[in-house]
Amino acid sequence: MGKQHMAKKQASGGSRARRSRSAARAAAPPPAAAGAPAAPLNGAATIASAPAPKACDVLAVGPAAGGPLPLGASLSIREVGERAAQLRAQFAAGSAEVDAGMLESVDTAGLQLLLAAAAGARRRGLKLKLLGAERLNTGAARALGLAEHLAAAAEILP
Repeated sequence: MGKQHMAKKQASGGSRARRSRSAARAAAPPPAAAGAPAAPLNGAATIASAPAPKACDVLAVGPAAGGPLPLGASLSIREVGERAAQLRAQFAAGSAEVDAGMLESVDTAGLQLLLAAAAGARRRGLKLKLLGAERLNTGAARALGLAEHLAAAAEILP
């Protein structure tokens, strides 16, 4: 009985738990392709739309048209990834101007991004210009001991 039981177990693909997982995988819908819209949770039909533009696509309309890159009200760890991509695209277009006039909140990741952006601009022969950033240099940067570094790395303009 032991050999027959083992033969059945091997032929069936293993234990009951394994069959359950295999069956679940077989019954599950295939994963969505990258960039495909996700299905709604309530099962309602969706309207197909174009994929959302990437940060560098949006940038091509803004700063590439000659204006500074607006930082918005916050420059925290949540925003630095998108801003970094926008800054790289801006530098590639030959511009290194950033509008920090609306900036109300910045964390250490945001300051690190600005210092890294200044170094990246310098490598491309540009000087990072921070427009409306005088509060930044007297607030968060000073509190973290980075005011002198930021002032040396970037041009801080009113």
